[in-house]
Amino acid sequence: MRRQPFSLLDVLALAGLLALAAGLRFVALGRMPLIGDEAYYWLWSQRPALAYYDHPAGVAWLIRLSTALGGQGEVGIRWLNAALGAGLAALAFDLASWGNDAAGRRRRAGLLAAALAATAAPLLIVGRFVYPDALLLFLLLLNLGLFWRMAEQQPEPSWPTALAFGGSLALLFNTKYIAYLYAAVLLALVLRYHRPLLRSRRAWAAAGLGLLGLLPVLIWNAGHGWASLRWQLSHAVGGVGGGLDPLRNARHAWMYLTWPVVLATLLGLGRPRSAVDRSLLWLGVALALPVLLSPADSPRSLLPGALLLLILAARRLADPSPPLRRPAVVAATALVLATALYGAGTVLRLAGRAEHPLAALRSSGVGDVRRDSAGWRDLGAALAGEPTPLFSVDYSAAGQLAYYSGRPAATSWGQYRLWGFPQSDAWTVVSRSFVPPALIEEQLGAGFAAVSGPDPLIAESDGVRQTLHVWRAAGRRWTDQEMADALDFLRLWQEVQR
Repeated sequence: MRRQPFSLLDVLALAGLLALAAGLRFVALGRMPLIGDEAYYWLWSQRPALAYYDHPAGVAWLIRLSTALGGQGEVGIRWLNAALGAGLAALAFDLASWGNDAAGRRRRAGLLAAALAATAAPLLIVGRFVYPDALLLFLLLLNLGLFWRMAEQQPEPSWPTALAFGGSLALLFNTKYIAYLYAAVLLALVLRYHRPLLRSRRAWAAAGLGLLGLLPVLIWNAGHGWASLRWQLSHAVGGVGGGLDPLRNARHAWMYLTWPVVLATLLGLGRPRSAVDRSLLWLGVALALPVLLSPADSPRSLLPGALLLLILAARRLADPSPPLRRPAVVAATALVLATALYGAGTVLRLAGRAEHPLAALRSSGVGDVRRDSAGWRDLGAALAGEPTPLFSVDYSAAGQLAYYSGRPAATSWGQYRLWGFPQSDAWTVVSRSFVPPALIEEQLGAGFAAVSGPDPLIAESDGVRQTLHVWRAAGRRWTDQEMADALDFLRLWQEVQR
């Protein structure tokens, strides 16, 4: 398909959006301490493996490379993830402009998608803090763009395109398990709409290269009783401490994604007008719907489907039917402005500018991040002098304890059990206030000969107070398994609920 080239003005506009995307992700990047997930994945990077209990190993490889180039500080851990998050704007531009031969439609669709990807609040959160999601989204958009190029290059895709597709798919399989659902839907699209690829040797070679990416996960799971796959299945079906509630899921999605992003994704729904639209719609719905219907209630997991539908919305708004042209311009302008305002408010709040009027416009994820990260630099320093290993009752805090105290730390979560606990008869046990201290003290009394505490340890940052309860326990009677079972957070929490 012959396409008119973009003008210099188009290129400069995209460069400006990329600069904006980078600025929103890099400004004050190291201001906040590591959140629990980041510190946990940092521990992964210190213990290289083919996969881990929660996810494949992609995020560990990302942090390993990021810290090798940028150091072990907060910015060193985060900078490469932020760069990938900023790169989503360029990939969104490419996908939104694909399949249009007119430069005007391509420009409008691409720049609109890039603007939304650059400023959307939930994408800023996963771009500023190291979850597996920025890597997943980057590789997913890259792989989908390469798939379209393969489908267009008839009768045989070029070797560079085929190998790039297979390599990006292999890497994608090592990010999150939702990538497997993406690959399954992509295969369904091939079987239904792109059958000529089934006669292409290069396409088969690309698929074989991609499937090699499954080996690390399969080898690790086979050697660990399929622990990771079993955990993900139970998590998706049963959630953690709650049942299926689609209305709750939708409400949390509205607050986390923010209403401009939700409305933009809803505009992506509708009858597809091209093969590109059809693949965006199928993939977007297939990746989003299971999350909305899962008891796990994880709005961050909606991002792959939401981003694809957001790109589809940009394509629709850029090329409406004649009676809808003026409303489409108004809608596109309003969506970009509203998305940018919520994105700016999210970044201002994370950068410590709570007094700024825009800071009131933000994703609900900001509050969770602030509560999770508050005070850990001071708390870790206060615990650094403890002569014993640390045990965190709360799963998410163990990585932060290890990172900021510089001491070995454990918790009863599955990955820590696989790593094994430090061997010592004396422990420092730490908990936040989710579980009553009296209940933890009762458990410790059964497993240790001598227990002192709890002593409160309090730190405050950015107006958020973090309180830890600290026990010092000696003369351990428990085995590692007994200790993990007795101090398992979910078991204790369920006992509190009863």
